[in-house]
Amino acid sequence: MERFWVCYVDGTDGGRHCRHYILEEAQKEAERLTRKEIGKVVYLLECVGKCKVKQTPVEWAVPR
Repeated sequence: MERFWVCYVDGTDGGRHCRHYILEEAQKEAERLTRKEIGKVVYLLECVGKCKVKQTPVEWAVPR
């Protein structure tokens, strides 16, 4: 699993999230969004893991 980041604009429904696999690109997108959404906080979120159910128990994979 590759590490990635997404931007979230506070007070929105989350919208469509684009995965950014390079931190600097994610930061540029967050800056673009904060200029577009004046007064709203833009969070830059990093994926810390994922899970899915194949069978019990749930499997976790965490990026290193």
